[in-house]
Amino acid sequence: MDDKYLIFFDIDGTIIDNDEQVIPDSTIRTIRELRERGHICMICTGRCKDIWPKEILDIGFDGVVGGCGTHIIYHGEELLHATLPQELQREIADDLVNYHIDGVLEGSAHSYFHREPWMPSVVGFFKTPRPVREIEKVKTGEASPVSPEFEAGRIEFLDADPLDFDKMALWYDETGDMAGFKDKYEDRFDFIERDPTFYEIVPKGYSKATGITFMCEHLGVSKERTIGVGDSTNDLPMLKLTGISIAMGDGNPAIFPEVDYVTAAVLDDGIEQAMKHFGLI
Repeated sequence: MDDKYLIFFDIDGTIIDNDEQVIPDSTIRTIRELRERGHICMICTGRCKDIWPKEILDIGFDGVVGGCGTHIIYHGEELLHATLPQELQREIADDLVNYHIDGVLEGSAHSYFHREPWMPSVVGFFKTPRPVREIEKVKTGEASPVSPEFEAGRIEFLDADPLDFDKMALWYDETGDMAGFKDKYEDRFDFIERDPTFYEIVPKGYSKATGITFMCEHLGVSKERTIGVGDSTNDLPMLKLTGISIAMGDGNPAIFPEVDYVTAAVLDDGIEQAMKHFGLI
């Protein structure tokens, strides 16, 4: 590994384009070439296992750091899976009702929703999986669509017994008391603000950075030989830790000052451009 890298790729907005929901062929080609050259390529995502898209796994990765570091799989072996106490899971699910907060409780086998979601992002995710848009790159075979069947996951409801989730993605409006919910749980969870009405919520002690640190120790790789590629604020722990940090050009501009290199947008072959920039392909 002296001349090789351990490379971590976010999913949404990095491997998959957020708007068109496609994977550029250049990204698939690049990841496969990286592995052929001896580099270790891993997904590093906030998504829990229930909603890891099959098309992405089929590209061929060495492993996954999922759920913001709460679930780690390498070459098919589960190395770490942090679960929440059952009584805490039930309390949280009940409080989503009490505080009138919408969202999804994400797990390795199921995703849990209100029976009648109301926030647009959650309704779109729950009721109608995001369609594959027939953009020109899909039609010409220059990009691979992500099947909608893997977007919805295996849906369960908040009153399920038992529950089995690892982290949360919560949306709220003026009818909900997110401040009260946050005040109650912020001693046990990190609240990552993704936009003014959306928090990604992860158990304290876990992040993309802790997952990367775990893998470095497991494989005996120094952090100087790691690369992180992402697009959003939940990628900052990863991007601040890795030896080389890369932001997608169509990502959140707030992360640009924190990285070594800002590459092109996803559909403009950003991952391929970045790997060529650093001489890896």
